[in-house]
Amino acid sequence: MEIHWHWLIVIYLFLGGLGSGAYLTSFAAEKGWLGKNSSLARAGYYLSGPLVAIGTSLLVLDLGQGFHQPWLLIRLILNVQSVMTWGVYILSAFIIVGVIKGYAVFKHIKIPAALTWAGTVLALATGTYSGLLLSVVDAVPFWNSPVMPFLFVVSGLSTGLSATCLLAPLVEKGSINEGREGQVHLGVVGLELIIATIFFGTMLMGINGPIGVESAKIVLIGRYAIVFWGYFVGLGLIIPLIVYLLQFIKARKESKLHLTQIDFSNTEQAAASENGHHSYLNKFTDVAVLIAGLALRALILFSALPLWDGVSIL
Repeated sequence: MEIHWHWLIVIYLFLGGLGSGAYLTSFAAEKGWLGKNSSLARAGYYLSGPLVAIGTSLLVLDLGQGFHQPWLLIRLILNVQSVMTWGVYILSAFIIVGVIKGYAVFKHIKIPAALTWAGTVLALATGTYSGLLLSVVDAVPFWNSPVMPFLFVVSGLSTGLSATCLLAPLVEKGSINEGREGQVHLGVVGLELIIATIFFGTMLMGINGPIGVESAKIVLIGRYAIVFWGYFVGLGLIIPLIVYLLQFIKARKESKLHLTQIDFSNTEQAAASENGHHSYLNKFTDVAVLIAGLALRALILFSALPLWDGVSIL
């Protein structure tokens, strides 16, 4: 089998999810949804636009049209029935809004709330599109699943949150306060585990036919099994679940020592007091999540077997 999409597309899919997830992370922190102590209200905005712009450039470079046949890009823009055309509009709009928002935050310029909310909608659309782009390919059963966009969106949220947490200490240049990031990431990783289980489970059940089954086996027990179980499941799911769950349990226990009734604000304060003890562990976990996010997209792309006129290439 000849694989037509290579590492440039893997990186594009990764950066698209990462950029959109980073924007949503800072938006949530800005709105106070990550707790009043969160220090992530700026870093994600700095990442979002540039990362998606780099990923989109890699997509154009891989297609080869940007340099050899640039006129084909015009035709792509005008083909409103194509999912790729929708992507061009979504990505372009998000890059523009993301860069504007990042610059405004950096310069402490107030921009209309509607523009920030527009960026949030476009971030969700960008994260969804990266999975939707694959799910509409009928010729590749492994991709042709309605679960794919959900898997990519949740993975993008996870990697975006991790990247924002890693950048925040450099952006804030001071002590970093933790809010509900650990709790949120615990929920996101748990949801990603559920969605991944549904995706691979349905493939093994033969929902998309024998070609989907064979593709899933390549990932689970075939030549990519070490990458799947080691990088994606081990680094990206199991380790974060254990780390965030233990920290959450410890924070709740410490809050019980002071108050008989627990609320989220107390949990945030307990988590903040443990920030110094867990900083290196959290950084390792965030890096692990990023590696797993890249591994997931590589697995999805490289393990897929195509159909040609109903005949599988095996």
